[in-house]
Amino acid sequence: MTWHSIDALDTAFERTKSVLIEPFIFWKWIKLGIIILFLSGCGGGGGGGSNYSGTGQDFTGISDSKEPLITDSQFLEFRETLTQFVDTYLIHLLLGIGFFIGIILLLSYISSVMEFVFVNSLVTNVVTFWAYTRQYLRQGFNLFMIRLVLGLVFLSILIISMLPIVLPILNSPSDLDIGILIGGSFLLIGILIILAIIDGIIRSFINLSIPMSMYQNTGIIAALRKVLGLFKADWKQIIVYWVLRFFLRIIVGIILLLAALIIFIVVFGIVFILGLILYLLLSWAGLGMEDAVFWVIMAPFGLVAYVLLIVFSLLVSVPVPVFMKYHMLTFLKSWYPESGIPFFEMVPKEQ
Repeated sequence: MTWHSIDALDTAFERTKSVLIEPFIFWKWIKLGIIILFLSGCGGGGGGGSNYSGTGQDFTGISDSKEPLITDSQFLEFRETLTQFVDTYLIHLLLGIGFFIGIILLLSYISSVMEFVFVNSLVTNVVTFWAYTRQYLRQGFNLFMIRLVLGLVFLSILIISMLPIVLPILNSPSDLDIGILIGGSFLLIGILIILAIIDGIIRSFINLSIPMSMYQNTGIIAALRKVLGLFKADWKQIIVYWVLRFFLRIIVGIILLLAALIIFIVVFGIVFILGLILYLLLSWAGLGMEDAVFWVIMAPFGLVAYVLLIVFSLLVSVPVPVFMKYHMLTFLKSWYPESGIPFFEMVPKEQ
């Protein structure tokens, strides 16, 4: 039996090398880095918490005579203070919360659009930021709405799951002790792990649906149904794909981290030495931090170093996401040849 996710590794590596290195184009790396920045930075069973009591003995063995972490009077005083603060600054709080939520939603929408921009850039080997952004505004909005609904569902499940812990504490804060905190922490961690696994599975299906939606000229929901149908008919391929991707991210991430760390030490070691030499020369000339000339010279140097840091971060962020996306696209193309992904032609290797 052919495992498409394993067979896709070599092709994904060759496509990554062809796009990023053969030839190396600085501005292509920068544009891909910006896309990845928007992509990642704008847009992831609670056992152990069920057998504890208000005394905390199940976790700590502390007796019932132990002083509570907070008394009812202290809690009432805190609640009254909080209520007064909210009443005083209600408008400011609402405006701040509304602005914060608005920024998050805007960045999430941009991230959804960048999903399509990133895929098309890699499939065609033509990285055009603005043209692809305008092309996929509507499909990006549809993806954004799906993600928003899923996010609200996950948030609701998390809140509902924590109510059995939170409500008793709010009703009787004097019963709060270390045992309850530890039990609640284990419950929260368990719920988060389960939600993270479910979220990862759903995201995987959605990511496979994006190129099908793009190149079969269909909606994201219709493409998602198609992927789910393929999974039902050939679930073993997806299971192997998930397992491989899990270990692949770890291995590739470690390799990239070590390479980036070495490059960072070399590049910024040189920058640090140059900055130190410049500082010593200025000090030798009698110029200190209180002198304007000192800052006229050092400020541009610091700005250049900062720009180098930004550029370095963008360049380093490119290889792993590009390889992982090519692996996903290559797997999908092999698993479902009718997906219609129009890959660019790679230059044949010389014999």
